[in-house]
Amino acid sequence: MVEAYEIVEPYSECRLYYTLGYALLSTIKAMMTFEHQDLGTAISHCRDALHIAYLLRKKQSALSSFGRFVRGAGPSVAWLSSMTPVEKHAELISSECTLLKAVLGIAHSGDILGSLSEVFHLRAAYGEYRSLLKFIEWEDAHAQEKTDEHFRSGVFLGSGCISLILGLLPSKVLKIMEIFGYEGDVQVGLRLLCQASGWNPDPSKRVPLHTIETEGIRGPLSDMAMLMYHLVISTFIPVPHVNIDFSEKVLNYHLQRYPQGVFFLYFQGRLYSTQARSAKAIECFKEARDVQNEYVQLKHICYWDMALAYMSLNEWRKTSFCFTVLANENNWSKALYHYARAASLYETGNATEREEAKEVMERVPSMTQRIAGKSIPLEKFAARKARKMTQYGYLFHPAMEFAYLTHCYTSSSPSSLYERSLPVIEKELARMETEANPVQDDLCLAHFLHGVILRNLAYPENHVKKDSFEGYFNASEACTKSETSLLYVAKHGALCEYDHYMLYFCHYELGRLYISMGRHADARSQLELVLSGKNLGDHGRKGKYSMQNMCVLRSNAALELM
Repeated sequence: MVEAYEIVEPYSECRLYYTLGYALLSTIKAMMTFEHQDLGTAISHCRDALHIAYLLRKKQSALSSFGRFVRGAGPSVAWLSSMTPVEKHAELISSECTLLKAVLGIAHSGDILGSLSEVFHLRAAYGEYRSLLKFIEWEDAHAQEKTDEHFRSGVFLGSGCISLILGLLPSKVLKIMEIFGYEGDVQVGLRLLCQASGWNPDPSKRVPLHTIETEGIRGPLSDMAMLMYHLVISTFIPVPHVNIDFSEKVLNYHLQRYPQGVFFLYFQGRLYSTQARSAKAIECFKEARDVQNEYVQLKHICYWDMALAYMSLNEWRKTSFCFTVLANENNWSKALYHYARAASLYETGNATEREEAKEVMERVPSMTQRIAGKSIPLEKFAARKARKMTQYGYLFHPAMEFAYLTHCYTSSSPSSLYERSLPVIEKELARMETEANPVQDDLCLAHFLHGVILRNLAYPENHVKKDSFEGYFNASEACTKSETSLLYVAKHGALCEYDHYMLYFCHYELGRLYISMGRHADARSQLELVLSGKNLGDHGRKGKYSMQNMCVLRSNAALELM
């Protein structure tokens, strides 16, 4: 990226695409560091690009421009068809930089009022992209000559990403937004991103339609957006139209072109993580970490994913090492990194390391931060658990609990779950059965983790690579035991003193289990209970609980998949 900066910087104040490149590089840096100064610099560079684009756009009256902004509408097909190629590109870059500046502004503002002002710019960018896409569709149907691929790939990239993001919103929210003219569809978004490079879903077609010589400049960016959806987003929430085989095809094509490309090496690690091949994933993350030295934030992304991969293998000291690096060097979330480091140390069971973990956790509540006036849910969770550690002097397997929230069990191999994770929890359950009055929070958490691990054993994700272990595992028995443990949490979770979130997440997990079992009516009942917003326990606060948005998002996505 340093070389890219050196190429674009000399012309960044006078050439349209050089200015856009400079703004894009600054945006990438700002989103990696999340430093207030870097965000402000990126916004300034986006303004510079908008200014040059304004000078090159086809002029219209101030009244027409204001009317378009208020309505959130873009230029008409007739107006676009009358533009010169330079004016069309200026229109596209104006849309791109408006979108980038709005996203950066939300992160930079730090308050709700500042964020709301950027929403209008998001709406304007949406309207412009929608008009540009209509022009492309009209051009495909009527025009003798088509606009160049650089322009077309940009329209497909922006329109595809917007449609994809809106399509992931809960259906009730999307219906409300449709009243104001917003439309979103995941399948449409993925199709548009495919069109940017000319990808065919046919497995036999191993390369895109557009060659290196004929592809649009934004084609690789569109491919990276698809890889982000299939290999990253899909591991956090259950989303539709995930195609790991297609992702592998796209990834292999780009690895041949950019064998030392940090982003594609990272995505290769994500591919292996998605397939529950954690050891190979760690190798790829290490390679991506070491391939460049200019941006330490890219190394930190690799350390985060390495930590999760080690966590899926129950290798707690190596997990703690990765989080220690992040805690010392990265500013994204000091509270989360220190908590995860301490939780991993605590999980080792070593007395000295547990004392160190307690000391670290004492500092966690003072490290939380706010973005756009809102606290970060995972940080709030970490602070609550850290305060609980200070109050009671212990936590029940905090790293295994954190592994659930960071989706490590869905990317753990069946053999790792059965041989490493399951025995730990079953030993704890056996111990608590002998106690007269076990702590209800601990007992429910043990049953919850037991149910989650067994569900992933009985019904691993479709993209998980099968290992030799499965030949001697009774999936039917695991399914029954999983349901029993999750139902225990559903019945007794209201008695928990602190960890109320389990009561809601257990209904989500039951819903996922019933979907896999084909019991769709039961699944819908469980998921709709989460989405109802009802207070399921006696903890007050109108049913608010830790990680509520995550639970609702997962439940809504699972319901949509039905």
